[in-house]
Amino acid sequence: MKDLWFFFTLFKPQRFWLTSGLLLALLTTVSGIALLTLSGWFISSCAIAGSVITFNFMLPAAQIRALAIIRTLGRYGERVVTHEATFRALANIRSWLFQQLIPLAPGRLSTLRSGDVLSRLTADVDALDALYLRLVAPVAIAAFGMLGVALFLWFYSWQISLTTLVMLLIAAAWVPWLFNRLGQMHAERLVVLSTNFRIRQLELLQGLADLLAYQAYEHFADVLAEVSTRMIATQRQNNRLTAISSALTLLLGQMALLIALTVAALAVVEGSLTGADAALVIFCVLAAFELVTPLPQAMQMLGKTQKAAQRIRQIAEMSPTVVQESPVLDLPDGCDLRLDQVSFRYNPQQNWLLDNISLDIPHGSKLAIVGPSGSGKTTLLHLLMRYVDPELGEIQLAGQALRQLHPDAVLTRFGLLSQRSQLFAATIKENLLIAKPDASHAELNAAIEAAGLQAFIRQLPNGINTWVGESGVKVSGGEARRIALARLYLKNAPILILDEPTEGLDSQTENEVFNALAKFSVDKTLIMVTHRSAGLGLVDEIYHLQQGRLLTVTHINNQ
Repeated sequence: MKDLWFFFTLFKPQRFWLTSGLLLALLTTVSGIALLTLSGWFISSCAIAGSVITFNFMLPAAQIRALAIIRTLGRYGERVVTHEATFRALANIRSWLFQQLIPLAPGRLSTLRSGDVLSRLTADVDALDALYLRLVAPVAIAAFGMLGVALFLWFYSWQISLTTLVMLLIAAAWVPWLFNRLGQMHAERLVVLSTNFRIRQLELLQGLADLLAYQAYEHFADVLAEVSTRMIATQRQNNRLTAISSALTLLLGQMALLIALTVAALAVVEGSLTGADAALVIFCVLAAFELVTPLPQAMQMLGKTQKAAQRIRQIAEMSPTVVQESPVLDLPDGCDLRLDQVSFRYNPQQNWLLDNISLDIPHGSKLAIVGPSGSGKTTLLHLLMRYVDPELGEIQLAGQALRQLHPDAVLTRFGLLSQRSQLFAATIKENLLIAKPDASHAELNAAIEAAGLQAFIRQLPNGINTWVGESGVKVSGGEARRIALARLYLKNAPILILDEPTEGLDSQTENEVFNALAKFSVDKTLIMVTHRSAGLGLVDEIYHLQQGRLLTVTHINNQ
């Protein structure tokens, strides 16, 4: 329950909406019980009176109409307010979770499956709506309602009051506890299966082209269908338990009704209750079990909510790969970089990915780091940009340790062009403005021209406002790389990081990209990692990285 209690605290900012919804729900339930109770008394009184008018029937008739209106309006208001409260609370939780994920990107999040992260952000957060709608609100209403019903019945028959209260307590406590125990395993399993289903579904969609090309689609589809079958079977088990719990609650209600009917009949015979009052008591007992009907199903699915809360906390409480040291210092003016005996590995069980790296990179340097795949080239760039911190040694920017600088401030000095530069499902213009949201029209045009995009944009019907599709699917690989290059120009950072910047491009586009970079990087630091010889004409020095160590340095005369 500690995971659930943690999220209760995140509901506090919406306490006005939550309290209002709870009061409206209580008003609706009480008016419903009162409506059925008063209607039973009124009909019975009218039947007993017959054609002789012996009581004022106008007042109870008006009260019944008022209760019906209150119940109708209350139900509508309750649904509006409780759902508004829930949506607001879930929005707060989702924003909080995003804030917790930001320090984990990209280092820690890269170790998680994207489908799993997406499931925690969506399905698991949505599952927390049960905290209020299916747990707090029904339990609070049941508690107040049972007390009110018991006190009301006490004025007519203490035996009926105690019997009804006992039956209500069994239905509100023992039945939910029992079905929580019976359904917890299935509820938790449903969360895991739903997550696996979403992960495999996302992977199937993302890799559909390759799966069809290699005729492996049917195998992946069969695996997805198997997970779906297990998930449906688990849901069927939950539905069986829900049906049994509803039947048991109904049985308790009928037993309470039978006892109340017997006691009331004896009381009428003895003369301690009138016939109309007996009908009032019977209908009140019948209506009272509306209070406890939702509780067994809510408790049965409590395991699902607890599992979702646990999964959210697991990812939110992961330690980031970058730990900010105090005090946080202002960003220095210079752009010189220095690596002093830097060593790094992702966990203590691995060998060093980078081992005792020392390197001076004065501002304006042009260097390449070459080596086979897996030699640590990209990891070295991540260290420079402070996506991760070294386990041993120190990295400095203008003589100041990166650990004492805020990661966001450090990134203002870097511009990145990689083989996987992300294009978002937006227009070309919106993708460019990521680098500089307040860029002027002239700055956009300059970046487009420098990247060689003007001819491509000119031929598009909507020009710079053309939609590029998800991950840039509506543009070619070469044009996508040019858009990323224009974004690099627009940011105009003093240190350029190139991570296999022309991988997958044809030779002509590759040469055009490198020629553009040569002009743009004249007064900037340029650091490129590659396992190919293409683009090495941009640099003055080549460092060879192998098995985590810098082995040799080659000096190039570009004059």
